[in-house]
Amino acid sequence: MKATTQNQIQDYLQWSSEKYEDRLLLSVMKWCQHYGQCPSIVQQLLANSQVNQWFMREHHKCELQFLKIVDVVPPKHDQLQAHYKACTAQVMAIYPKALLAKIKRNKDFSNLIVTHTPVYYAN
Repeated sequence: MKATTQNQIQDYLQWSSEKYEDRLLLSVMKWCQHYGQCPSIVQQLLANSQVNQWFMREHHKCELQFLKIVDVVPPKHDQLQAHYKACTAQVMAIYPKALLAKIKRNKDFSNLIVTHTPVYYAN
């Protein structure tokens, strides 16, 4: 991502670099959990460099959309965070089918975890 975009967003939202990076990491993790379906696939999504590069490009596009909104709408601090969240949440709806099809789906690992876990029923 271009540093100028990140700096502009940090200035508008009054965020530190650490807070911005925490929010970005949280977004990546939520997206991977949404499309991962099981722990082993979530780990593979998080570790895959192609998925990370794709996510960063798409997230950057959403951030550029936020900057366009800020240019049109008069900035009020309390509304800016809501606009930013709405813009960046759009990445959650994007499913890169071709990219995710390349990821090896190791469901045996997840099944091993599930089948060896005792199940207790409350009476």
